[in-house]
Amino acid sequence: MTNKKLIILTAVAAVLVALAYLSSSSRKMKAPSIVGKPVVKKFDISAVARIEAGPAAKKLVLASTDAGWVIESLYGYPADITKIRENLLKLVDLKAGHVASGKKLDDPILIDLQNADGKSLATLRLGDKHMRQPTGEMAQFGGGGYPDGRYVAADGSDTVVLVKDSLDAFDGDVKSWTDTRIASVPSADVTAAEMTRDGKTVKLAKKDGTWTLEGLGDKEELDTSKTYSVESALSYLNFNAVVDPALTDEQLGLTTGAVFTVALKNGERYTAKIGGVAEGGTDRYIRLNAAFTPVGTNETENAALTKKVDDFNAKSGKWAYAISSYNAENMTKSRADFVKPKEEPKDEAKDEAKDEEAPKAEVKKEEAPKKEEKPKAEPDAGAKPAPQVN
Repeated sequence: MTNKKLIILTAVAAVLVALAYLSSSSRKMKAPSIVGKPVVKKFDISAVARIEAGPAAKKLVLASTDAGWVIESLYGYPADITKIRENLLKLVDLKAGHVASGKKLDDPILIDLQNADGKSLATLRLGDKHMRQPTGEMAQFGGGGYPDGRYVAADGSDTVVLVKDSLDAFDGDVKSWTDTRIASVPSADVTAAEMTRDGKTVKLAKKDGTWTLEGLGDKEELDTSKTYSVESALSYLNFNAVVDPALTDEQLGLTTGAVFTVALKNGERYTAKIGGVAEGGTDRYIRLNAAFTPVGTNETENAALTKKVDDFNAKSGKWAYAISSYNAENMTKSRADFVKPKEEPKDEAKDEAKDEEAPKAEVKKEEAPKKEEKPKAEPDAGAKPAPQVN
């Protein structure tokens, strides 16, 4: 090959490489990737004054008021500012993980974040969740899939992307936006409990860590295994639903239902009225209130306890709730649930005597050896037969 041809081939190769590079760069400039970039346009969390999410038939609405954040779609029940901030930060940190080409969002949930003037700060449409299929032992034993992401589209865009967060809180469950705990009474501080049911009252008292039941008979005693459910009944009490304030106590069965009261060693007293069964399930209606009677002379401590009780009544005491039937059962027990027959004291002396008495072994009588029978003598062949007598 001549030097002239070699030079020509080298030049052609260089041109081809340059064209390939320019073509690749052109494609990158024309179609920039959105993977890894924020899905929701930047907004100021502190400017958000209203959150709307969901279809019109089941829309979740939260609003900032002078009294704090409330859930408008739950009769104005107080919202948890910590949960609001957590869910808003999820939207800020949302990144596109994959572009779902050709996918459409059917009946999407629209999230609309608004400022105090009602102007939209950001919007987002939520589609179906991406389900991760089980693998390994989970798949072997029939385990189902679980959501590990969601298909979304933002700010009027037709581009659907997959994000890593399933954004469950925006599906409309109000419990994702509020504190469901309605009572946190320390069980160790409970010193007395009363339960009134069907016109009969059961009274229990605790002194030096020991529970007693009022009115026990001579042959009865308290079943101490049943007292823990009483002293812990209000320790971790959560609601399953908030009741419509338009319903009266009479409609909820609270005026004729059971009454449960516990007293604490610091002077606090909590009373729960348990009503009828909630519509469409097994939950029971309940309403609570608190009171405080000082037991000491420390003004600072008494003032703090008074405020604690007032705050409880302003929030939990203002509403009626539906709680699980299990929680309701702990507050509606009867006397028979606590009483058992009294065990008779053991006679230790008698028991010891029984233990020392060993069973006598039966002695079998030995059978006397049987006498050997003498063999009959054989007749002598040479002997004469005896004469016969006629």
